[in-house]
Amino acid sequence: MKVQVYSGKHMWIWEVDQTFAGNLSLLIHTGQQLGIDGFLVKAHDGSTIWPQFAKVIGPLKQAGFHVAAWGYVYGTDVLGELKAAQTVIDLGADWYVLDAEQSFNDRMTAAEQLCSGLRTQFPEFIIGYTTFAFPSDHPQFPYTTFSHYCDVCLPQIYWGDFGLAPALAVQQSYSELRNFGTPIVPVGQAYGAVTSEQIGQFALAVREQGGIGISFWDMQSANSKQLQAIGQIRLGRESYVKDSPADIHPNDWFYGAVNDLLARGIVTAYQDGLFKPDEPITRAQAADWLNRLRIYIEKQTGRVT
Repeated sequence: MKVQVYSGKHMWIWEVDQTFAGNLSLLIHTGQQLGIDGFLVKAHDGSTIWPQFAKVIGPLKQAGFHVAAWGYVYGTDVLGELKAAQTVIDLGADWYVLDAEQSFNDRMTAAEQLCSGLRTQFPEFIIGYTTFAFPSDHPQFPYTTFSHYCDVCLPQIYWGDFGLAPALAVQQSYSELRNFGTPIVPVGQAYGAVTSEQIGQFALAVREQGGIGISFWDMQSANSKQLQAIGQIRLGRESYVKDSPADIHPNDWFYGAVNDLLARGIVTAYQDGLFKPDEPITRAQAADWLNRLRIYIEKQTGRVT
């Protein structure tokens, strides 16, 4: 269950009334057409509740989407922010995300109070945090504290704003964030001048890093070509959760790769259902897997190799 809510493909919503002019039916239809698994909807800013979350969570969940509540937090009113988080979670959110940015620089105590308080209130609930993509650029941000209490990190990998190629931005972010030991579910850029090709490159780079989930900021800013590119993305949720071998865990760096190959029938688990990632393979197993890869390629391309 922990993996299911943030695996797959998600879209962020900042202002509901500015997203398709507040037409919720069109939002739902578009999400279904794009194959979106869930939405992350802004539910509070600091200690102030945004009424939009209560209005949309029911219809979105009834339409089959996972719905996360997210709140921008400042750490200046920890008790107020904890109360706001509790309120929106109690509305039926499937999971919750803290949007913590500049205001937490050099504020370890506030981060500890907020995160520990939230975890105490909701010991089993899925809690994530979203923040800067590159810890090396933000040494004053308390990544360690947020990672300790949260189930998942959603780094904002806005490659267009960074002036980087999507693959390079993804690679750097994963490389720096893996040290904190929290599953990574990147937030991509779907605004401004980013191209459809770049969105595809971003998704491919996430998949190559073993990513099982992806999301994009944001629904109200994305143009039609960007949304169309997002609709082409296939990532993670179809098979990873229910079929993953018991000895392959979401924190493993190879989790996504193993489950992807298993789902495609290119590699196999042992008869006891385990993958045994540290076991060497025999020449016979190598031949079998290469042959499975050949068969898969032939099916996908329609060409006999």
